[in-house]
Amino acid sequence: MNVLAQAGKSRILLLPIKDDRVVFEGYLRIKDTPHGPRPYKFLVKKDTERYLPPDDSVRLLRKANGIFVVDGEEALEQRFVELLNAYQLKHRRVSVCQHCLGRRRVKLLGEDSVSYRGTRICYRCAVDEINREAEFRGIGRAGRRHLAGILARRRDLDEVMDLLNLQRIDPDLTRYDIVPASEEVASLSLDEIEIPIELREHLKRRLSKLLPVQAMAVRKGLLEGKSLLVVSATATGKSLIGEIAGIKNLIEGRGKLLFLVPLVALANQKFEQLSAYSELGFRTSIKVGVSRIRLGRGFSLPTDLDADIIVGTYEGIDQVLRSGRNLGKIGTVVIDEVHMLEDPDRGHRLAGMIARLRFVAPRAQFIYLSATVGNPAALSKRLGAELVEYEIRPVPIERHLIFTSPADKLHLIRRLVGSGASVRSSTGYKGQTIIFTNSRKKCFSIAQSIPGAIAYHAGLQYHERKRIEELFAQGKINAVVTTSALAAGVDFPASQVIFETLAMGIEWLTVHEFNQMLGRAGRPGYHDRGLVYILAEPGRRYNGLESEDEVALRLLSSSVEDVSPQYEEEQQLEEVLANTTVARSMDELKELHKITIGMDDLNRSLEKLRERNLVRDISPTRLGRVVAAHFLSPEQADLVIRGINAGKSPTEIAVDLEQFDALFLRAADQISFKIRMPVAQRVFQGSFFDLISSPDLLKLDRRIQEECLRFARDFMRCTCREAPYCGCVERSVSMRILEMRSQGMDPKGILYALSDDYGIYGYEGDLINYLDQIVRYLEAIEAISRVLGKMEVAEEAARSKRGIEGVDGGSDANMLDTLG
Repeated sequence: MNVLAQAGKSRILLLPIKDDRVVFEGYLRIKDTPHGPRPYKFLVKKDTERYLPPDDSVRLLRKANGIFVVDGEEALEQRFVELLNAYQLKHRRVSVCQHCLGRRRVKLLGEDSVSYRGTRICYRCAVDEINREAEFRGIGRAGRRHLAGILARRRDLDEVMDLLNLQRIDPDLTRYDIVPASEEVASLSLDEIEIPIELREHLKRRLSKLLPVQAMAVRKGLLEGKSLLVVSATATGKSLIGEIAGIKNLIEGRGKLLFLVPLVALANQKFEQLSAYSELGFRTSIKVGVSRIRLGRGFSLPTDLDADIIVGTYEGIDQVLRSGRNLGKIGTVVIDEVHMLEDPDRGHRLAGMIARLRFVAPRAQFIYLSATVGNPAALSKRLGAELVEYEIRPVPIERHLIFTSPADKLHLIRRLVGSGASVRSSTGYKGQTIIFTNSRKKCFSIAQSIPGAIAYHAGLQYHERKRIEELFAQGKINAVVTTSALAAGVDFPASQVIFETLAMGIEWLTVHEFNQMLGRAGRPGYHDRGLVYILAEPGRRYNGLESEDEVALRLLSSSVEDVSPQYEEEQQLEEVLANTTVARSMDELKELHKITIGMDDLNRSLEKLRERNLVRDISPTRLGRVVAAHFLSPEQADLVIRGINAGKSPTEIAVDLEQFDALFLRAADQISFKIRMPVAQRVFQGSFFDLISSPDLLKLDRRIQEECLRFARDFMRCTCREAPYCGCVERSVSMRILEMRSQGMDPKGILYALSDDYGIYGYEGDLINYLDQIVRYLEAIEAISRVLGKMEVAEEAARSKRGIEGVDGGSDANMLDTLG
């Protein structure tokens, strides 16, 4: 047993300690005598209070293994030390945690002590303080462990508390980790590699030597025609690998170059870049889902299949294959963003297109590119390609995590964007920021609150996005605020990325999406480092139990996910049907099925397609060819046929296939404030429907009441048992939009009308895309009607299609307002 002693104002606290716990409390008063200070009164507190003989205090001290004196009242402490010396009692001065002492625990302070409010406390008590503050702010267990880790590193509780209160944003505190720029592998000069002289001279205007990943690809057989899967971080130079192979093969007469990307925005950028090879005598064209909606004179772009270089989206090229057209002699196929195989909506089409291209061009060199693949060796084997894996980043990335609140977030973003813009890199480039958020409305609200920022999202038309890209490249914009849904299409040389949220819509980002987005920070040649800031909101939840602070730490600590998809049955049926349009025998179909990733039993799929009259033996029927060429799933084909047989109009059938749901409630915030309940921004969510039938409607301004009632009168009149959650409202609104378009209104006018009549708004780019998709469905309905011998329905579908396309304007094949 030890005894801890601390002098107070008038008495000395004596605490017998056993296993760091206080046995009882003793209070000793001393008096001055001719022989020096001596015990006067000794009060003991345990279950009760009682006075013991004063000499019992000396007996207690003599029994102690050690007497520890803690800093206290100086004068009384000095007299107590004299008393100890008089009784020849050895002692030593120690520091203890005052927080523990207040709880009648004793913890001697050592090197692990923590600074707090001008004193020192033990690490355990400091963590308790953090946990109390974190609980108040809704921070979960993972977040508390993270904060405890910062405390263990810094040993300063004041700093951690300031961080939680956002009073001090110190990079040393917010930094989660650094993804280092490692020593690069040996490179190669252009003069060292065996490429045609005209290609070498062209490339010398852009670079003097290959970047490391490019040199690795050369050593792996790029120039010998080997197919490669190149996995390397964003901005490490992957795209040029495909260009070098493709142009070399073109010059040597092996066939044309196909460069395929997931989004039209990326295809447009790549078309402009590859058009530079015109000086070598090569023609470049673009094959994407070109908009059919005529809005006036468009820009003319070459779209022919005879070009030497064809840039396209996955679906743009696959449509050529599915419809039986000939792409000509193919020498090189570059598939960018091949991790899209994991995409739940489009992955199966990419898998099918890759297989069909491998089948029709067996001698072509395939170059697959990706920044994030968790199982590159397995995927490269599945694709029949050599693996080039370059795990080194050309510039380091610092990843920072800040717990924040909605009230503080905007101010914090403004500070980060401003500090980023004030820094220039060693190469002279100004710091610029990409801010990711999860809704179009937030894009605008954030951008409007930050000097030098602008919103950038898929609802904008092509020329608007193009102008923003140009301004950013010129350094005239400090930040773009974009949705996570557009992350794959953002190609800005940004020095930092800010995650305003970790959600995509109302779903948390996947590890793959997160890594793709943060990889946009820092570009070699532009920046010395990349900065990533995650502004996690503790307690914020969407679907599921995880809060945003927990999601942030999970994403930061997770490895990149494997690309190993398994597609749903309807998706597999669509790809098997598309494969039958290419294969000429059962053996060829089996081979195609074997190299199509994510597929199950071929015979089972064929049997189901035969039951639907889409395949006869192993060949597509007339109906099957139409369904495959128009990218319909068998289930969608069934819906079209049922609609035709039920006497529905082609427009009704098209709307059954897809409704326009990108409409938003203009007064959502005002309504939420008035009724003191959250109302969703999106029109077709339940909270708006509930409001219309609620007494709360009477609390709103008269104009808003009238807009809501007008909406209910025009679109909520069905008699379905599940109304208004039966889908009829969405179909009615979509039919009204198509009716206005057929009457000659342009998309902007349609949106104005919806806003004026019903207080709802949308984005022109979204509406153009929807109208374009309806035109494509009407084309499919027309073709299916002709196969079924329903010529009147076919003619009606053709008329409806022309009405929605618009009767004025330039050639629809040359419009640049394109589908994403």
